[in-house]
Amino acid sequence: MTAPATVPVTTPARARRVGAVPAPRVRPLDEVLAEPSPPTRPAPVLDPWRAQHELDRLAASLRPLAARLLTAVGDVLAGRRPARHLDTLLTPDALATLARAAPSPGTPGASGSPGRTRPGPAGAALRGLRVCAVGPRAAEVAAVVPGHERVRAVAARLERADDGPADPGRWRLVALWAG
Repeated sequence: MTAPATVPVTTPARARRVGAVPAPRVRPLDEVLAEPSPPTRPAPVLDPWRAQHELDRLAASLRPLAARLLTAVGDVLAGRRPARHLDTLLTPDALATLARAAPSPGTPGASGSPGRTRPGPAGAALRGLRVCAVGPRAAEVAAVVPGHERVRAVAARLERADDGPADPGRWRLVALWAG
């Protein structure tokens, strides 16, 4: 008769006994009661290219508004429109600057009465309109405005006049320079 084959036994080195429970780890009371510190998050990485892209998009969206506004300013400077027509679109300081730059009724070629304007086509075409957004709530605009007797350079600063996020945005001309 041959000897029975033995099968090797594979038992773990630390065999757990049946019914044995490991002892719990006991932590000190002040460690248990201490508030966990908030996880530190790294500072957000500011992407200058993305910020500039957003400003470029804002400038592009303001271009039609700036064109209409500076065309109206050009009409005032040419004497085709009274300055008071723009009082809701300009701040008082900008309106005073525009009124000083506009021709007075006594100048040759200007209208004789304050209610009448100089004849001619309203809305002369702007030349070289430039819009540059300097922040999410401000933009600077420059253009060449043809007038009746001369061509003028106009620069202006537009700022957002509202604070509501649901409002699409109302922009006012807050500073004006008419050369």
